[in-house]
Amino acid sequence: MTRTRVAMDDMHAHTGVSSVDLLALALRVLLLTSTALVAGIGLLRTVVAVPPRLAWVAGGVAALISAWSAVVLDINIGFAVAHAVLALAVPICLRWRSAATYLGFGLTLLLIAEAGLGHSSLAFFFDTVFAAVAVVWFGFAAGSWRDDSGLRPGPVALTAALALAAAGIGQLLLSGLLDRRLVDSAYGLVLVGLVVASLGVLVLTAVLRDLRRVYRLGAVGVLGAVVAWTALPGIPLPHDLPVPGVPRLASAAGTPVLVSPHRPGRNLVHFPASAGLDVAVESGSVLARAVPRPGSSGTWAEIELPAGRSDIVVRHGAEQDSVDVDTGELPALPAAFGADGPECASAALGGIVAGSTTELDRCPADELSAEDDDALRKQVGYLASAAVPSINVVGDDSPRARAAAEIVTAQARQRGLAVRDDPGGALVVVSGWSRAAETLEAVADGPGYIYGVHLAPWLLHGPVVNSVAGSSIPLRFDPRDQRSLTYGMTVASAFGGEPPSLAGFRRWLAARQENLTGEVAIYASAQVDVMQMANHEHGGSAAGQWIRQGTIVAISGPLSSS
Repeated sequence: MTRTRVAMDDMHAHTGVSSVDLLALALRVLLLTSTALVAGIGLLRTVVAVPPRLAWVAGGVAALISAWSAVVLDINIGFAVAHAVLALAVPICLRWRSAATYLGFGLTLLLIAEAGLGHSSLAFFFDTVFAAVAVVWFGFAAGSWRDDSGLRPGPVALTAALALAAAGIGQLLLSGLLDRRLVDSAYGLVLVGLVVASLGVLVLTAVLRDLRRVYRLGAVGVLGAVVAWTALPGIPLPHDLPVPGVPRLASAAGTPVLVSPHRPGRNLVHFPASAGLDVAVESGSVLARAVPRPGSSGTWAEIELPAGRSDIVVRHGAEQDSVDVDTGELPALPAAFGADGPECASAALGGIVAGSTTELDRCPADELSAEDDDALRKQVGYLASAAVPSINVVGDDSPRARAAAEIVTAQARQRGLAVRDDPGGALVVVSGWSRAAETLEAVADGPGYIYGVHLAPWLLHGPVVNSVAGSSIPLRFDPRDQRSLTYGMTVASAFGGEPPSLAGFRRWLAARQENLTGEVAIYASAQVDVMQMANHEHGGSAAGQWIRQGTIVAISGPLSSS
């Protein structure tokens, strides 16, 4: 059924999936197996004699489940009615062999369409094989065939068994679960059951000589394979295996979870703001509560991870779940769990949602990039051209902030700007997120700076920027363009509404073999009154927006180095 399949497929998310919808799963299994039986009875009516009672039972079950699905799963009514009508038409038309055959063929096509909806070409091919084998096998097993029909049941059985075994193995290879997840997850165990049942039918077909026993006993194996095949779309896909040094993105206790840097020793476990505040993480026997950090979104728990494989337990309200980790034997990455840890985790998340499996071996705060160096020089030049009398530079102890403070200070003096803490001048913040948010909150509560607040490029992050009513920032891209919004929507969708960041955007672009090549321009950000939000051209909290509940616009053209 169209929307039934979509509903179950929607459980598969980037970070994991929700628990199995048992009702949808049971209805799907009953619907497809009963439909395969009644379709086989109709399709082979000209060569196989079937007791009418069996046809009515199969058709009635298929029609009933189709109608029930339409009520409880809110599927397309027209689709459900067509399915029920075809299922009941087969037993009604059994006395007319040709009519029953055509109806069985139509029901087989409907079964294939329902089973393969939304799948790729290869997956759809496997679905077609499973459906066709089930229809033919159940059709032969349901009754007795006429020897003068011209159809040779022996070659049909061997061909069907070979096709079923090939499709089962193909399904296994297509899943990519050629590792411990085959026995560690429900999805893997069902997949193993499918392959075993398929191979069992092939062995049975090759060993037994009595064709009637082949079909009757083989029907059990085919039924097992078909039940496993129909159940797979409704079972959560197992998480990807953890890779040492690659931050771990998973789903546990109903919320996304990010473990960074996923190395032995201290690690941060990040939860989105949508998870709320009642979240804690247990590693070993130590329970760490997740708490907010200045300048970042959501909550963060600091834990110790041993070398190699282990599990952490996530407690989210009344729910509890575990996440497997594997830190290997890698050295620690101090910047990933200190004050600059959230920015480092955001960078990692940007790469992960773009499909990158690159190891996180450094953090943005470890060095000042050439692009940001150039942007800061042009930012000081812009302030000098605006006749700003003085600037106050705020940094921190990270290598990037120290280098940035030196450059800004040197450029200011070179251009005749005084460097001092004077409310009559401008504030230039080149620290990391945490110190920046604390500084901006203090500014917001005080008299402020006459010539405004000016931020380093890496401070383009909603929780930082929104700490003050307005600020400016030098950027090489427009946060409102399509590419920027696509990244914002991607990371928000993958991690519970997580806001975008420049560090994450850069890593997201790198995973797509792209980079930021535009000229530096000054952008101004300002919070927007909620009552005006709906009519504001650039503001709002729509998905992908960089400054939610705010606006950001260019206030200069491309800046030169002079």
